[in-house]
Amino acid sequence: MQPLTMRFHSRMDLQTTIDSYLAGDPKIPDDIVFRASQMFNSKLGKFNFRRKGGAKLPSMSQVGKPFCQLHAEKLGWPKAPESNSFRIKMLYGDMTEVIAVAILLAAGVEIVDLNKRVGYKTPDGDYINGELDLVIRDGNGFSLWDIKSASRFAFEKKFASYEALKENDDFGYCSQLFGYTKAEREETPEIKAGGWIAINKETGDMKVVQADPDDEESYTNKIEDTITRYKEANEDNFVRGFTDEEEFFYRKPTGNRKLGMTCSYCSFRYTCWPDLKYERNPKSKSANAYHHYTVFK
Repeated sequence: MQPLTMRFHSRMDLQTTIDSYLAGDPKIPDDIVFRASQMFNSKLGKFNFRRKGGAKLPSMSQVGKPFCQLHAEKLGWPKAPESNSFRIKMLYGDMTEVIAVAILLAAGVEIVDLNKRVGYKTPDGDYINGELDLVIRDGNGFSLWDIKSASRFAFEKKFASYEALKENDDFGYCSQLFGYTKAEREETPEIKAGGWIAINKETGDMKVVQADPDDEESYTNKIEDTITRYKEANEDNFVRGFTDEEEFFYRKPTGNRKLGMTCSYCSFRYTCWPDLKYERNPKSKSANAYHHYTVFK
């Protein structure tokens, strides 16, 4: 039996819709199971995909990242080796999206577009391409949403609120959301940015984080400024966007210097920091005391 379409009018209504469905005796109808299995097969194929450097323009999922990363990508710098375990970990996010979509559909949320390819047209006529997650139709019209899997820390800190996400957005989630929204407006003029549906990978909790549609212009201006800089980027004008930082152990400096979190996740860290070492801090008793060190004593 098809679930009834529920018309929610706010972030809290969407959160309530999800919570109410999961709090009962949730069943996922066979047609939704079949649709989710098709999504799963498509997502699993990404395991074989390797992104190549030297792209003409960054994709929508890249354009909000630190500019030095985009610059290195354009220059075709070699990337840090990508382990199979890392690739499997990245698939977690894709599988999480499949689960979230199945839950939303089973809860009666009306999804009108899913994994749709879109192109953001810049004032110069260039296109930034990407794939939006989903468009929902609710009591206020159409809204665009991204689904994100998150560690416990990110779920509690980064996705605590929209303001928290804006302050800790090294992955460019805000630019991505508003860029997709503007691109989709070519076909759906009344669409607005919805926000993010985050899932805690450790606990399975789901959280709705509502974006502020009024921020769209500032983020799309940022996207267009980034594209202008990207076109001008070359071997001679690369600037590292971050510096290393002092390491402390029980609030005392160890004499070591290490990369911050943003650089530690960058694929170009070993090219940007030629003397980088990935080692364990011998003074730490932690079971996970490995860092990327620029100076290690």
